[in-house]
Amino acid sequence: MEWNVIDGKLVNNFKFKSQTELAEFLLKIANCADEMNHHPDCKIHKAFQLEITLYSHEKNKITDLDYQLAEKIDAIPIK
Repeated sequence: MEWNVIDGKLVNNFKFKSQTELAEFLLKIANCADEMNHHPDCKIHKAFQLEITLYSHEKNKITDLDYQLAEKIDAIPIK
């Protein structure tokens, strides 16, 4: 998936067939984020869409951790 820089943050929008698929995907992201101790901002919208925003708040910019988490998220298969 393609990540975009919007307002200095990495942003990607994922679309699903059901909220169950969305929730399963989000849980996988949460597990990766917990392992890295680096957590994204997540917004569910339009019922089956998940917007992920990556940004290092403590550094006030996008960092290598954001890019690493984006790579891990991209590796998660979407049904």
